[in-house]
Amino acid sequence: MVRSVREEGSQLSTIQDLKNSGFGRPPPRHGLKLLFWFANECVAFNHHGNMLVQCHPEMEEFGFHYFGNFEEILPVLSRDCRESYFEVGNLNTETYSKAEDLPDYVRKDYRLSLGYRQCNKDRIIIRLKQGDVTATYVTEHKEDGGRGEFDSERTHLINPDLIRIIQDPELELATFLDQTGYMGLSLRDRLLRAFKQISDVISWEPSEQSGPDQTTLDSLVRPTWDPEQDQTTSLLGLSLRERCTRVFVVIIVVLLVITLIVLVILGKF
Repeated sequence: MVRSVREEGSQLSTIQDLKNSGFGRPPPRHGLKLLFWFANECVAFNHHGNMLVQCHPEMEEFGFHYFGNFEEILPVLSRDCRESYFEVGNLNTETYSKAEDLPDYVRKDYRLSLGYRQCNKDRIIIRLKQGDVTATYVTEHKEDGGRGEFDSERTHLINPDLIRIIQDPELELATFLDQTGYMGLSLRDRLLRAFKQISDVISWEPSEQSGPDQTTLDSLVRPTWDPEQDQTTSLLGLSLRERCTRVFVVIIVVLLVITLIVLVILGKF
């Protein structure tokens, strides 16, 4: 039986919950940006604490469209409850032309590369009753699922408290993305982190307890020099070691960059 978000533990109430869920990450996925837009531009709370939609999902504004819940990943609605599910987040304007009205920061990575499916897998689903948003969910398409099939294991109910947190006027998009781990997983940061790890490995020196000291090692690898040329040759040897180290670092970093670029193109990030 398909797991439903009705189960306990699937509700996201804090930024940390959202980060732990993995929703909308890593780049170039758009789910976190979509959620930021949704909280700040699409819904608002009235004085009774009810969440009201600020657009017209029935008219497919911003690419909203009816969600049938055929997989039953959400609670099944009775026919007489006057509630319906609507989803938003499909950036394909050939299918949903009004999705082009979503802000640029949500759409900009769409079809960025051959891995464009990663840029269009996230969705927000709302449960709507006469203008009131009675529930909000985030979900994503399965990696190897059928057309339009959502991953029940990665479908989560959003607590209204989290929406209020995202609506904080002092919370900017960049800060929100950083807090949810999106920025920390950017390609640039991956490269910097990998470069630092490589540099740490190359600059590592054994301690006195782990083996011979540097003087002993130098005496083992250095031939017998002419005393008159010893100082000059030692400087030359040090320079060669530095050059070799730098060349090695450059080669490793270049290979790493090429590998990451290929993975991004293939949609692995």
